[in-house]
Amino acid sequence: MKRALIAMLASAGLAFCQFAAAQDSFPARPVKMIVPYPAGGGGDILARAMAEAFQRATGQPMVVENRAGANGMIGAAACKSAAPDGYTYCLPVSDVMAINPHIYKTVPYDPEKDFAVVAPIATVVLAVVTNSSVPAANLKEFAAWTQANKQKANFATWGVGSAAHLVLAQFNKSMNASLTNVPYPGVPQMLQGTLSGDAAATLLFYGPIAQHINEGKLKPLAVLADKRYHALPNVPTVSEAGFTFAPTVYYGAYAPAGTPPTILARMNQLLTTAAADPAVMKTMNAAGFAPLVESPKAFSERVARDRAAWGPIAKSLGLSLE
Repeated sequence: MKRALIAMLASAGLAFCQFAAAQDSFPARPVKMIVPYPAGGGGDILARAMAEAFQRATGQPMVVENRAGANGMIGAAACKSAAPDGYTYCLPVSDVMAINPHIYKTVPYDPEKDFAVVAPIATVVLAVVTNSSVPAANLKEFAAWTQANKQKANFATWGVGSAAHLVLAQFNKSMNASLTNVPYPGVPQMLQGTLSGDAAATLLFYGPIAQHINEGKLKPLAVLADKRYHALPNVPTVSEAGFTFAPTVYYGAYAPAGTPPTILARMNQLLTTAAADPAVMKTMNAAGFAPLVESPKAFSERVARDRAAWGPIAKSLGLSLE
């Protein structure tokens, strides 16, 4: 009995030493963060701000790699297929893990089995904005305008089957609107399309649209948030504006399944610290992000709840994509 106890304690001690060694030595080389969207978008801005804080804290670069396409699935698949050695991660928006499995007939990853949650990062405050030429002061007027101007009522989104697409589809259904989804490769293209008038409206986070709102080129009608956004105090939330469908959109960091738990724990610590860095917080605040602080377990449960909630919505809208 005594020998067994000694062996057990020795094994526990060895495991603790291995854990401590992994914590102390990681990262020993540059870390890759795959952003499954083009440069200039929300995930890209967030990742690059965090990369600077990460390097300041560790002395190692965090290399941001943009792998855009297929509503985030190309980047997610690249992350899934990477070696689970702790040196490759991805930063998808919640669509990738919670919506895509319901929308696409073929998804090149299993959101529950192919990834390990590393850390929640941020929620996104999104605003519905129209081109200034659209004569609508609120969502109800905008819905009526779309019915009378169906050929002009294009809505720019970041992809077919994205959260933005489902928001517009639900908006059409619940407010008797007539918007057409026009998918763009990323945020810069969505913004340009709305500014040019090719799209009548879009759904974007605050950073890229702030200047254009101030210049009167874009008109904010509502924000997708639980409460009014501090930078747009006179703009109602969607629920205040009469549209009760207000999903939460958020970013989280993932690693390939099989990444060692000690490395996941260390990376969680590093990314959480990076997200709380004053410079990163300033970037988040200016862009329309809010830190999402919770444990990986709580975040996994959040994603699972949202995945379950999006299923009936996608089915009711009849969305099924190749």
